[in-house]
Parts: sequence; C-alpha cells; structure tokens
Amino acid sequence: MKIGAIVILYNPNQESINHAISILRPQTDIICLIDNSLSSHEHWFSNQPNLHYIPLHQNVGIAAAQNIGIDYLMKNDYDYDYALLSDQDSVAEKDTVDKLMESLTALEKNNYRVAAVGTTPFNKKTNKPYPQKSKVIKHIQGKEIGLGSHLTECYSMISSMSLIPIRNFRLIGLFDESLFIDGVDHEWCWRAWHKAKLRSFLVDEAYLHHQLGEGDKKIGSRDISIASPFRVYYQFRNYLWLCRRDYTPKYWKKRHLLKYAVKMFYFPICVAPRMEYAKNIFKGIADGLFKYDKTTLPVI
Repeated sequence: MKIGAIVILYNPNQESINHAISILRPQTDIICLIDNSLSSHEHWFSNQPNLHYIPLHQNVGIAAAQNIGIDYLMKNDYDYDYALLSDQDSVAEKDTVDKLMESLTALEKNNYRVAAVGTTPFNKKTNKPYPQKSKVIKHIQGKEIGLGSHLTECYSMISSMSLIPIRNFRLIGLFDESLFIDGVDHEWCWRAWHKAKLRSFLVDEAYLHHQLGEGDKKIGSRDISIASPFRVYYQFRNYLWLCRRDYTPKYWKKRHLLKYAVKMFYFPICVAPRMEYAKNIFKGIADGLFKYDKTTLPVI
C-alpha cells in the first residue's frame, strides 16, 4: 500500500516546511508540494528524495491545489492507494500517519465504509487540543475493532493530516473548487456520506500540531480563532452557499449562524483592520446571497 502526501503551500517559511517534510518523509512514499504562492520556492527542495514540487504562481485556493495533487497521484501510474492531505501549518508526529493507516485498515476489516480518517489537532502555540468542530456521531473503543487507539466518528473533519483512499475520489469526486478555501473539507465529507454512505473518523491518539487562522483572542472564557479579512469573506460567502445544499447538516447551519452573527459585529469593532473586516463581511454576505451558481456544484 502506497501513500502519497499532498502538502499545500502559500508563502511558506523554509525552516517550518522543511521540518514538517522531515517528519512526513519516513511515513509516506512521496510528498507532493503544491505551491499557491506567486513566486516559486523550487530551489528550497532541489535534490530532496521522494519529493515532487508543483509551483502554481497564483493562489488558486486550497480545493483546486488539493485537486492538482490528487490528480497527480491518480494519473501518473505510480499506484498510490492513499492520499494524505496536509499544509504548511500542520506538523505530524513521528507515528501519526502509521496510526491513521492502522486505524483505517482495522475499520475496513470490520466492514466500516470509510471516507477518511483524521487526527486530533493541537494548537501549536498553546499545545492544547482544538475544540471539536463537527458533531460527534459515536465513540468507538479500540478493542471493538482490534486497535490500541480509540476512534470518534464525526459528520466531518478538517483535511489537515487526513488519510483518504484514492478510490474514494473516483467515487465521490474531487474537492469543490468553487468554495476556494473555507468549508472545503467539511463539504467533501458530507458529500461522501450523502452519495455513498462513507463515514469519517478521528483517531483520538493520532496527533496534529496545527495553527488556525491568524491566532486566537479571548471572548470571556473562550478562545476565538481570528481569520484574516481575506479569509472572512469566504467564511460568510460559503456559509450562505452551503446552507442551500440539502446534504449540509442542520446542526452545522444552526451552529454557524450564531458564530457568524457574533463575528459580524466583533470583527469590525474589535479586530484591526476594522474597515477591511467590515467590507469583506458585507461583500461575503452579498455574494453569498446573490452570486450562488448551481452549475459549480459537484455532481451527486
């Protein structure tokens, strides 16, 4: 079984990305770097074994970049069986991929139809686990399926450090490029269940060190991830787009309605640059309401 890692870059830090690659290399058969930066960083990676670098010279979004990597694994006759998705802000541990592979294999042996297996993300700055974003379906004790690790079945997961059988992309389709960045991973998981009853699982003891957004701020006792004004546009637009799709879970629509209602006021008032946040939120809402194009929907 061969695993191809797909790592998405955007204006990366050389030391950080080389560190992330050094951990992934012993656990995968190839690392495919897809670079959304305007300038190429190919000279950083010359003569590195089992590494393929693709500069795009523009930011095409995470969905399109991931699809380019998946297409490379599927069409170059290298017989890759699994895609491991990652990015420059994600750092695995030395056994993370092995735990993902072990868990996926055990699930399939026990007749689970698996869309993807993912990790438990920890905040790189605080070393505390991020709150679970998806609604939990059930907890699976490792001994039930012959594993040392426990699993959590969820409606969806973040794509960072998730392991997906290549055959699933042929069955479900690739990531939805119209979303560009926000909600891309969750939409694919929902679509996998809606179309083929494929299920998503987190491996509780497979860890990922990750950084969401631009950092965190506290509102009362809660830490709030701060996205850039650029990212906030897609958050608001994509929320409204995804609410129109019949396979988007109701719990997600309700939870994020409250979340974005808070952000709509908090960001323009409390987070600089305030005017930039206000403009992008307004534009995201306007485009979410009036620029939805059904022809961009993935085929279901």
